[in-house]
Amino acid sequence: MKRFDIFKRYLGQQIYTAKEENEWETYGEIKEGVIFKGFNLWILGFAMIIACIGLTTNSVSAVIGAMLISPLMGPVIGFAFGLAINDRNLRIEGIRNWIKMTLVSLASATLFFFVNPFDHSTQLLESFQKASIFDIFLAFFGGMAGFIGIVKKEGIKIIAGVAIATACMPPLCTAAYGIAHLDFKYFIGGFYFYSINCLFIGWATFLLSRYFKFSRITKEKRTVKSVILWDLLLIVMLVPGIWIGYQKWKIEEDSPRQMTDSEKISALEKRIERLERNVNKN
Repeated sequence: MKRFDIFKRYLGQQIYTAKEENEWETYGEIKEGVIFKGFNLWILGFAMIIACIGLTTNSVSAVIGAMLISPLMGPVIGFAFGLAINDRNLRIEGIRNWIKMTLVSLASATLFFFVNPFDHSTQLLESFQKASIFDIFLAFFGGMAGFIGIVKKEGIKIIAGVAIATACMPPLCTAAYGIAHLDFKYFIGGFYFYSINCLFIGWATFLLSRYFKFSRITKEKRTVKSVILWDLLLIVMLVPGIWIGYQKWKIEEDSPRQMTDSEKISALEKRIERLERNVNKN
């Protein structure tokens, strides 16, 4: 029992997390990230075009490069944090800038696909057409990594931002591809992918904000209703993702199993032996 207590204490020390910044520093950083004008607006537009080029040419490195410079998720984190601390102004600002950010992203990506001479779909574009449960996990844990990066003083902030942007930029480009080519299958699939990722990134931010016990600005009854509505929306949005994940698993299970190299060599050796026996008989 004593050894278990020692191990428990040691484990607690290793996984313990605390806010390295004071609350007002974190609040100021999140509020600054919500603001979506000037440099942030231009950077997002350019990042979306770079991501579109990467998706069109099947270049993963170009997509990752776009994620490195994208200020994409500030409004989502701002809204979720505002919901957690009952800051009505931050919530409104977050929603307003999220809509603006989405429209700018769609407009810049759609413009690219309009003028792009290579109008065919690619494997990368198609992969962001359907969001499965695993993509939702990516968004949720990316959101957690992002928020922990925010409450940390230095070091991991940029990397955490990339972890969040990973879930959202390519699906929005896919939705823009659908608009440019009037292919609503791509638009609906890509925008659903993008929306559900935003929701789960926000949910992760909300949960960690409550876990770190940030002080609430006001006590609003409306906040409880907003949280309940958000939870219901998450459940409704989650159902198609689970269904798509199940369909992918079913297709993989039903497809014939690929032989390994050793199995192929063994089958070839047996075939050669049979041929040799037939030759010897003749």
